[in-house]
Amino acid sequence: MYIPSLQYYGASFIMFEASTIFLNINWWLDKLGMTGSRLQFYNASILLSLYFIVRIVFGTYMSYSLFKDLDAHGTQTSTTLYYLYRVGNHAILGLSYYWFYLMISAVKKRFPAKVVDKAKKVA
Repeated sequence: MYIPSLQYYGASFIMFEASTIFLNINWWLDKLGMTGSRLQFYNASILLSLYFIVRIVFGTYMSYSLFKDLDAHGTQTSTTLYYLYRVGNHAILGLSYYWFYLMISAVKKRFPAKVVDKAKKVA
């Protein structure tokens, strides 16, 4: 008999995609020749903030909670599948940390300190 479980975590992990819309906007701004514009600076700020909150902080917390619950209450899946999920989840978290590092590096290249200072003075 099938007993549903872990739906709460599935919905939570879909929230990882909240930052994707700003990533797509950033891509379009590049394609429209607006690289380095003030609009792209503000979009990048929102993207980095949201990415950090949703993927780094919330994602790490939800991964910890998921595996804590699975360890405490058991799982309906085989042990092999459980460890496959665990390895896959850690790989995705590792990639999220790495991508965040790359995003910060890209913003530093695209917006030198002078441009950031100008944007702060105007705002």
